[in-house]
Amino acid sequence: MFFFMVAAAVLLSCSKDRAPRIEGMVYIPPGEFIMGSEEVDTEGLGKEFGLRKERYYEDETPMRRVFLEGFYIDTYEVTNAQYKKYLDETGYTPPPTWENGTFPHGEADHPVTYVTWYEAHAYCKWAGKRLPTEAEWEKAARGPDGNIYPWGNEYDEKKANLNTGEVKPVGSYPTDRSPYGVYDMAGNVMEWVEDWYEPYPGNTSKNKDFGKKYKVLRGGLGGMSGHYIMNKIFARGANRNYYLPDGAGDDGGFRCARSAEVEPER
Repeated sequence: MFFFMVAAAVLLSCSKDRAPRIEGMVYIPPGEFIMGSEEVDTEGLGKEFGLRKERYYEDETPMRRVFLEGFYIDTYEVTNAQYKKYLDETGYTPPPTWENGTFPHGEADHPVTYVTWYEAHAYCKWAGKRLPTEAEWEKAARGPDGNIYPWGNEYDEKKANLNTGEVKPVGSYPTDRSPYGVYDMAGNVMEWVEDWYEPYPGNTSKNKDFGKKYKVLRGGLGGMSGHYIMNKIFARGANRNYYLPDGAGDDGGFRCARSAEVEPER
């Protein structure tokens, strides 16, 4: 795996709207995309599985078209090796599962986990980037046409790390690739994004957890073996998870984003 820092990114070429390519990142062009869903948890699966929000999908409505300016997002989740370089340069505390200041042997290419939202935010800032917004993450995962899963609209747990019971090196599943070329957005680990867990405009559900208390995580947690139905729901690009920003676990990591600076017409 080739590791990089944005500060040393190489500008390789230009897209049609003259946004330079940045090594290790994917450029998402400006335009509308479909955000959210119209799914309804008619079976009460959320309550059955002990979900805090009681019903799946209720925080994903209403489905709507959203316009975003162009931006960049990391091709892969931030790895242990990348995070160690950051710790070596800053002196910050490593994740609690690391021994003697380093990650487990053979896991350099695994996504870093046990990282709080604050730590993820600090890493991205150090790298000259930022955490993606919810909308940016979802557009990068679903493409402009609102795919249910990064690869399309049919669920297939073999296309991503959705039920292995362990976290895999980033990019291990070439089929877990979005229309824009971003990897591991359905499986492997959930990912912190910038936003607080709040209702979408027009959402009328009475969710007690809405507000500036929890931060949102996106993506499936397929590294942790679970129920087929849960994996199918969590792998969807519209799915929203959330947790306290100072919390961390073995099923959560992150990737970074960066706003585009498009060269003007001449």
